[in-house]
Amino acid sequence: MKSIAIIGLGWLGMPLAERLLEKGWHVKGSKRQAAHHPKIEIYPFDLSDFSSENLQPLLNVDAVVINIPPNKTSTENYLDGTKRLVQQAISQQVKQLIFISTTGVLPLQAGTFDESFATVRSTPTALLEQWLQQQPIACDILRLGGLVGKNRHPVHSLAGKQNLSGAGQPVNLVHQHDCVRAIELLLATSNGQRLFHLVAPQHPTRQDYYGAMAKKFGLPDLQFSPENQPLVRIISGENICRELGFEYLYPDPFSF
Repeated sequence: MKSIAIIGLGWLGMPLAERLLEKGWHVKGSKRQAAHHPKIEIYPFDLSDFSSENLQPLLNVDAVVINIPPNKTSTENYLDGTKRLVQQAISQQVKQLIFISTTGVLPLQAGTFDESFATVRSTPTALLEQWLQQQPIACDILRLGGLVGKNRHPVHSLAGKQNLSGAGQPVNLVHQHDCVRAIELLLATSNGQRLFHLVAPQHPTRQDYYGAMAKKFGLPDLQFSPENQPLVRIISGENICRELGFEYLYPDPFSF
């Protein structure tokens, strides 16, 4: 039986854990506070305060998925803590590592961006990506678009607002179910250092999409400001389809 540790059993990590349980994996994971699950070994873990000794039972596995966003801790703690975590995994001879990143590392400028685009922003996550690619472990980096799924949709934070910017900008979103399926595929096809984007192939404009979603959920109308030259920034998530045969269950954000 293969074993895995999911660092960050949150909105994405817990559904991933439950999916892998169904597939016969032995699943461990972490939360910031102690918790109980009948089938998952859950360990309390905080990037800013942990010891190598406490990590050993959690990382006694075949694979590790790191799914902790940087906004949960300070930049310094995020960088140092994640590096220490990875170094401990290497010392325990973990065979495979998957780092959940974000398309937010890409430039905020017009263009279509795939994995071949080398210039990234100087963010904590981007710095970790560069560091991970130099480590002696089979590490896949998965950059996720804006996350949508159970109990989570960005329209709720926009509803009722006026003078919203970016009316003509394309959205770059991905559904929770596709995230889980993509991580599962990476685990099944371990092959060294890989980088993939995960973004639904269709990119409606912010005004069209969020306007429709506000009506769908019965939320107050959104008011966008007119703009002459929208920032057309598209993140391509098609390479994982070409290279690994991945198929999006939710290619169209209107179906989320």
